[in-house]
Amino acid sequence: MAGEPWVVAWRGATEVDAELAAGLLRAAGIAALVEGSQTPYRAVTFPLGGTWLVRVRAEQLAAAQAVLEEAGEGPNLEREEPEARGLLTSDQRATLKAAGLGLAVLAIVVLALLIREAWG
Repeated sequence: MAGEPWVVAWRGATEVDAELAAGLLRAAGIAALVEGSQTPYRAVTFPLGGTWLVRVRAEQLAAAQAVLEEAGEGPNLEREEPEARGLLTSDQRATLKAAGLGLAVLAIVVLALLIREAWG
């Protein structure tokens, strides 16, 4: 049993929430590990956040997610295998795509303005 993999059951933005979720699991008899990091930079009015994970043994994943779902943690449950989706969540990927599109549009506008300035 010691060689069984630990998988992500829960993902959230704060260490406190991760510890609470792990505590729920431990109280239900499910071993849970918390890992993550807080972004070291802060904006003027709010922390930028971080990514915190709660890991459980692979064979306990379904039971762990049932406990967390019952406790109202459904939005933070990890629904896909990490290998299938990569390091980013779907929301993070969508944000990066939007930012990339915005930068591409900005580059085209700046290029057009530079060409117009050079020609006349």
